[in-house]
Amino acid sequence: MSFSITIQLIEDFKLVQIKNHLTQEQIEISTKGGLLNSWKLSAETGFFDIIDGNNFQEGWKDFESNGFKGGKMNPFSCRLKNGSYTHEGKQYAIDKFYLGDHALHGILYDANFEIIHTEANENDASVALHYEYQKIDKGFPFNYTVSLKWIFEINNKVRIETTIINKDEHNFPMMDGWHPYFKLDENINDCTLQFIDKGILVYNTDLLPTGEVIPCHDFEIPKSLEEIELDNGYLLDSNQSSATLENEKLKLVVTPDSNYTYLQLYIPSNRKSIAIENLSAAPDCFNNKMGLHVMQPQEVWTLKTQYQLFYK
Repeated sequence: MSFSITIQLIEDFKLVQIKNHLTQEQIEISTKGGLLNSWKLSAETGFFDIIDGNNFQEGWKDFESNGFKGGKMNPFSCRLKNGSYTHEGKQYAIDKFYLGDHALHGILYDANFEIIHTEANENDASVALHYEYQKIDKGFPFNYTVSLKWIFEINNKVRIETTIINKDEHNFPMMDGWHPYFKLDENINDCTLQFIDKGILVYNTDLLPTGEVIPCHDFEIPKSLEEIELDNGYLLDSNQSSATLENEKLKLVVTPDSNYTYLQLYIPSNRKSIAIENLSAAPDCFNNKMGLHVMQPQEVWTLKTQYQLFYK
């Protein structure tokens, strides 16, 4: 078969490697967090990884302090103001990770997913993961499940399908997103970025949305990232939702489905990579309601994103 799957045990979780033997391209999925941690390309000098991921060989370690690389953002992303919100007249306060005054990046980023199924053939390979959330954080006392299906296909395409099911007798607020960091060279200064948006979110000094969205045309044509600083959120045009990152050798196209209506972009200070984050709602959506989805009992909600790399 063209594709194969190998599984490595790391402490209390596993790394799933999916390889295309015809091209030597390979990806790595971590069952902890359910995230894409590596995407290696064969090059003359060895392998080049277009994912700025985590070194999991010694375990989970400093995932949070290293920038939540690749993380699953659920049931909220970015910042939740003071870690608190009101739902149907009741006040809740999140226990999980805080940065300063605000809760950060949800409560599932370190969830230990179970491998349900793997499959490999001539055209693709996939791994299906599953996690049952059962009121672990007192600030989110609801029951729901999250299923992930990572698919690595010919033509260097990676697809991720997320399915969320409300297993509770109550409805609850929900958003979903991903936090991958991409790189096409040793830094992103020689890259351009292009996407169509319906406006940029106005943030306050705590990087919380004010509720205002203003017109923005900065990236309608490919724009060099040299000397550009980004920690911004955008409302996407659902008819033209793709974002393209490219340099002289490679082009990466990120294409979310219509459920991921927000795009968060972040360039860390080392400028080695850029986080291109597909989100279904804005930061602090539990409070500002921007894009917020309310899951009804037994509701099934599926969201999809696709990444494809092209050689130039």
